[in-house]
Amino acid sequence: MNNHQVQLAKANILVVDDTPDNLRLLSAMLTQLGYEIRRVINGPTALKTAQAAPPDLILLDIMMPEMNGYEVCQHLKASEITRDIPVIFISALDEVFDKVKAFAVGGVDYITKPFSEEEVFARVENNLTIRRLQKQLTEQNLLLQQEISVSEAARRGRQKAESALRLSQFYLDRFREPIFFVNSNAQLIYVNEAACQILGYSREKLLTMTVHDIDPNFPAETWHSQWQELRQKDSSSFESIHQTEDGRNLDVKITFSYLEFKDQEYLCTSAYYPNTY
Repeated sequence: MNNHQVQLAKANILVVDDTPDNLRLLSAMLTQLGYEIRRVINGPTALKTAQAAPPDLILLDIMMPEMNGYEVCQHLKASEITRDIPVIFISALDEVFDKVKAFAVGGVDYITKPFSEEEVFARVENNLTIRRLQKQLTEQNLLLQQEISVSEAARRGRQKAESALRLSQFYLDRFREPIFFVNSNAQLIYVNEAACQILGYSREKLLTMTVHDIDPNFPAETWHSQWQELRQKDSSSFESIHQTEDGRNLDVKITFSYLEFKDQEYLCTSAYYPNTY
């Protein structure tokens, strides 16, 4: 077992699919990475299971009898206990309408059957990483707000937050999928080593660049309106193009989450390059 598997060993994933063969396949895939897997075959059981012991992430089939995946997700998002659990939809449906509906009801990602093992691994790991980071930053932000009235306490809170961010960077630098943090001015404020390797830039160079420099679908002229649209979605996925240092165009599937930390706004994005794996 490698270091990445050890780090993720305690992550708990709930897999929901009415087809036993799909349950077995996904469970076998994800167990390889050390995840704890729970399996259920219908929507009502999934809701009860998630309420009783919330998982870290849910893989949810869309086409199920009695209660489909869209309905299950709506119930999850309506509950204070389960509303923050990332939901990745899995389906044989590949129409744009189906994907839009999946994101509209609160899904963070979408995997099309038949499953690609590499894509399942990448999307699950990306969304778990983003969720961990969101929780960590939220906790640190709350700590700072509670301590801000006392100068010494605020100083200690800043130190703790900075330590947490350094720890997050240490973890993300060892993550195999490219991670980018972008601020509201389109500036790249953090990139991990995987992003540097795939795009061919040094980290120092990337941190002087903006989204406009690597993604032609986000020009400076329209960035403000695009930022507002992404900000309102809170979390979602989309396809785009990234340009490498040597001039190549790479197809990319981007998953992002909107974050607020110390009165600043960010998009935490992970990138999956299907033609480079």
